[in-house]
Amino acid sequence: MDFWVIMLIVLAVVVGIGGWAGVAAIQRHQLHGRQDQWRELEGRFHRVTLDSERYDRSPSDALAAPGWLDRDGPVVRGFSGTLKRAQRDRAELERNVPRAPGRAGREITSGSRDPAAGLNPTEKDLGEFEKLVERVEDAYRDADRAVRTTGWSRPETLQVPHAQFLLDPRWGRPAVLPRTVAVPPKANTTTSLRVQSKAAERAVKDFLDASYPMRQQTALKLLRERSGGGSAGHRMQKSFERLLATGRYVTDERGFIWPQATVVEHWGVYRSFGRDADLGLEDVAPVEVANVLWVLLPADRGLPDTELLALAREHLALAPGMMAGLTKSLNQQIARGIQALPEGVQRAVNDAVPHGVQWPSATSRVEQVLAEGLHAGLVTGRLQRQSDGLVRRLRAQWPSTYRR
Repeated sequence: MDFWVIMLIVLAVVVGIGGWAGVAAIQRHQLHGRQDQWRELEGRFHRVTLDSERYDRSPSDALAAPGWLDRDGPVVRGFSGTLKRAQRDRAELERNVPRAPGRAGREITSGSRDPAAGLNPTEKDLGEFEKLVERVEDAYRDADRAVRTTGWSRPETLQVPHAQFLLDPRWGRPAVLPRTVAVPPKANTTTSLRVQSKAAERAVKDFLDASYPMRQQTALKLLRERSGGGSAGHRMQKSFERLLATGRYVTDERGFIWPQATVVEHWGVYRSFGRDADLGLEDVAPVEVANVLWVLLPADRGLPDTELLALAREHLALAPGMMAGLTKSLNQQIARGIQALPEGVQRAVNDAVPHGVQWPSATSRVEQVLAEGLHAGLVTGRLQRQSDGLVRRLRAQWPSTYRR
């Protein structure tokens, strides 16, 4: 009996040690996976830094984009500020990441050959780092495109009210969206779920970056349609939901989506919404109307509401269009139908609906959008109302960038 007890104890010890070793191996594998993700993000961060500095080292590159050599230029200055803030935030994030087992108490310096080897990042840490890296990548993309657009010209010679407006090529153009969404293939034996998930998120982000702001439900509808629907549309929907859940895209109080790195108060872009646009009246963000009102106002005087809003309506190509005629016809038919009812029923309908049974006018909706834009301009400090009732510019200049 004693022999079997001893054997059972030995067996339990062996199983316990084996189980502990197995758990330790799994944890070590997961740690190495997260460290590899951290290294990948570090590489992306460093690439942006090196790309922005290569113009100082390469004369041929500088000839293609000479604006990068003008460190006092507003576009380059705005990107430099974004990069410095990102470097500071990255250092703060790295300080707060738990140390890897065996590395507790050791200081990780920027000169370390492999800083990731000393870190034990959580999924939340990786998510924060990815948002930071995307912020820098997006800012560099915008700045590099603006610098290459201007070439040897100064921004003020391009008939743009402010250099910031060069950062977004959609400024003043119709709200045209990408025709398709690049759908990655389904995960299989050669494509891991993580890689496929990241590729899908990138495809959705690229679409949203070219389309915002618009209402969340509109974005979801377009993603489904332009990815082909079916299982592909479902994957795009899941990726969109992950972008919102992780805070890489955010929804404002009116239901419009924005990149997390965009400071809406500093964003000066607007688009037009005429027949060439892919977005309708319901997707005109009030801040876009406020931005066009700022552009239309003379720098030295104000305008009355009616004149200013009429200019904005024309500039944004906001017109009731065909819907105005349909609405008028529908309301006429409703009125004739009520008149054909018995007199007692007519009185009951009129008592129940004091202002009459009418389909909402498309013209009144345009006026509502313009009024909301004027209000947004006043409350965000873009515009001000003078004592004589005229509206004029309050903001004299715009920040160099709308990126955080």
